[in-house]
This record gives sequence, C-alpha cells and structure tokens, in this order.
Amino acid sequence: MTDEQLRQFITNGYLVIQSQLPAEFHARIFDKLHNLASGSGHFGNNLMPMVPELNQVIEEPKVSGALSRILGNNYSLHAHRALHANPPSSDQQAWHKDSYWGYTRRVRNHRPWWAMLMYYPQATPQKTGPTGLLSGSQYFHQLLPNDCSNVAACGAAGTLVLIHYDLWHRKMLNKSTRDRYMVKFQFTRLSPPDVGSIKNPPAWRRPKDRPKFDLNPIWRSTWDWLHGVEPMPKYATAKDPSSQLTHQLYGDDEVRALQAAFQLSGQARAGSQKALDTLSAALNANLEENDNTRRYADNGTYWRADAAARSAAHGLVNVGENALKVLSAAAKSGSPRGRKHAVFALGEIGTRAAQNILVDSLSDDDLHVIINAIEAIGFTPPTKKATEALIRHLEHGESEVRFDAALSLLRFAANPACVLKNHMVKALSTALNDSNRYVSAYAEQALQLLGTKEALQVLVPFLSKTRWCSYTDNTTPF
Repeated sequence: MTDEQLRQFITNGYLVIQSQLPAEFHARIFDKLHNLASGSGHFGNNLMPMVPELNQVIEEPKVSGALSRILGNNYSLHAHRALHANPPSSDQQAWHKDSYWGYTRRVRNHRPWWAMLMYYPQATPQKTGPTGLLSGSQYFHQLLPNDCSNVAACGAAGTLVLIHYDLWHRKMLNKSTRDRYMVKFQFTRLSPPDVGSIKNPPAWRRPKDRPKFDLNPIWRSTWDWLHGVEPMPKYATAKDPSSQLTHQLYGDDEVRALQAAFQLSGQARAGSQKALDTLSAALNANLEENDNTRRYADNGTYWRADAAARSAAHGLVNVGENALKVLSAAAKSGSPRGRKHAVFALGEIGTRAAQNILVDSLSDDDLHVIINAIEAIGFTPPTKKATEALIRHLEHGESEVRFDAALSLLRFAANPACVLKNHMVKALSTALNDSNRYVSAYAEQALQLLGTKEALQVLVPFLSKTRWCSYTDNTTPF
C-alpha cells in the first residue's frame, strides 16, 4: 500500500484492490459458492473450510500488505465471515453500519482497529448490484447521503474492497439476470502502533481523491497514530474557544460537531484549560440512562442521543495524556453516557495510567461502561492487575462482556510483555466451550498466540475434536 492509498483510505474509508490470481481461479470459487448457495444449506462461519481457496485470496501480498499497513503486523482474521448473495431483482438494502455481533452498545473507533474486506469472485458492474459505499462516512453516526459521495464497488472478477469497519454501506439492486456473490471477511488489530518506532515517518497531506467536507484534523490524527507520532500542538492555537465553537459541538450537524471537537482538542493541547473544560462538560451533555436495546444494525436513527459526548470523547483522545485528569473524573462520577465515553477515550489513549482507571471502572453498575472498559483494557499494556480482571470477566453472565474480555486477552497474548500465561491458559481452556461462538474463537486464537506447552496441550485436542471436513456437505455426506 502506497502512502497515497493510505491517505485515501483514511479520508474515504475504503480502498479497491485487484487480485493478481488468474481469472480461472475466481471462476472456480464462483462455481463453488453458487453450488453451496443453491444446495448445501447455510454454512455461516464455516465458509472457509468449505472453500479453502479463499485463504489464497486474503493471503495475497497486495491484500495482506494493505491489511498490515492499516492494522499492523499483529492483526487477526475474525471468526465471523459470510457469503452475501444478491440474486436478480433482490431488494436494495437500506444504508447501515454493521453491528458488533448484534449490539450497538459500544463506542465506535475513528482509528482503524477493525476492517472489513469484501471479495467479488465474478465481474461486478453496477447493474449486477454491487455494494454501495458512502465515501468518508466512517466517522459519522448521522446518515449523510448528500454530504458523502455514493460509490458503487464495481470491478472485474477478483475485485476486493477494503473498508473501515464503520463505513456506511448497503447492497444495491441487482438489475441483471446473473447471481452476484460477495464474501465478507473481518479483521481486528491486536496491538496499537509503537510510538516513535518509525524514523522519519511520511508527512500527512490531503489526498487528491477525498470527500468534499474537510475533516483534516481527524484525518491527520489518524495518520499520526498509524505512524506512531505523538500529537503535537504545533498546528493549534492557544486561544480559548468561542461560543460559536461550543454551539457547533452541541449542534445537529455531525460534520461541524466533529470539526469543533478537534478544534477544541487542538486548543487544549496548546494549553487552553477552557477548551479542555468545554470538551469535558460535553461528555455529560445527556443525563439519561444508556439504552440497552439490542440492535442488529445502526441505521442512524439514534445518532443524536450521544452526539455531544461522542464528539467530545474523540476530541479528548486527540488531546492525549493531558486529558487523563478530566477523563478520570468523568469515568468515576460522570453521567452513565459520560462514563461510557470516558472509558472509551481512556482506552484509545492506552497508557498504564489510563489502565488503572479502566480496571476500577469494571465495578460500575452500568453495562455500557463495563463493555467499553473491558475492551479498552486490551488497548493498554498487559499487567497482572488487568489480566486478572479480564480473566474474572470471562465468567460474566452477559455474553458481550465475555466477548470483549476474550478479545482483550487475545490482544494481551499478542504482546511480548504478556504476563500470567498459565492463568490465562486455564481460563481460556474453559472459554473454548463458551456458549458464544466468538468467545470460543478468541480463546482459540489466544491459546495459539500464547504457544506454550500448556496452551497447546489444551488447544490441539480441541481443534482435533471440532475439525470441519471440507469435503462433506449435503450432496456428498460420505
């Protein structure tokens, strides 16, 4: 991935990649997928063993190189993968963001901790109903089809579209007489970028191909984070915020609210206490309890409820460690929505000091706070105290908490400084049989990364007993 392609991904939220595998390879995959879709039943997350050639697609150097540039060398292929069929005359989907396994209780990241890869084994012109994308929409909860360009993910057989997980998208109407297939993969970053690890990192500049709105401070913040560059106040002014800026932060236009939040963060980094206080106050703008309704897609209807807190939280992340004091106060004594967004921001900052506050937040009585804190801990350095807390939460009664505890333990397992490995092995061996398939999958990946004798003694028998036979389906049962 070139620097310019990465700049386009940061601004537009997607990148089109063309597979270098031959046309006959993609034709074979299309035939396999067509036979599966029309006769073998629903195979869900077992798609990869049924079509093992798909591994060659995601392991191509162009694909793995792009994933590494965005997610770091420590990234994980998520256990969820799906075949999306679009037969002729099927209905067009509504614009949506995918949920995190059926819930909308977590705060979504600006930074690319998650990515989605869409693979098209057949030529996909617009009339066959490709995936529609709203360019640059990954930073918005508000649905803004008039502000974001509508892009159809068209291409030749073997086209792949790599998107920021939170990009608004939809299935388009198939006006042809042919079936259209798309295989969706999801990937997770396991480690934050190492600060200062890249000598003479490339400079940020706006790419030529970018949205018509200007989120340059957000784009630059993401670019700096990916290259391990600490935020500096050199492009900010120390003046106190105007009333107009504060009004924008609380307004009904999410583009302007985010612009205001990052202007305030720049002023706070340059020394304005009033700017920092303005962001801090916005965390508690809505005093209502968090909504625990389980939703399977985010259609933008509820974007306004957390708008000011969410924008402020992203701004405070950009302030960095100088925001720890106000975030700590909000995490301890803020409103339910304020505490939720405070622990999210502490995780994005990711320091040892932030971790101490996050572990304490696990005793909160609000489920939203616990869910965001338990994942945020995985963004921090592994410690004995944090590892023990994650292990305890592998037994939580709420599956979403166990899901995030297992993910954070996976991230700890990927860290060379991982501690309490034997304790982790014992807990993860039990989690292999969790009722939630993704808790089990994270536990398997964590044991693999730990790689100790004890971990493998647990993992290998489990994998042997759960092995999927790629030759067996409804048409060939023997």
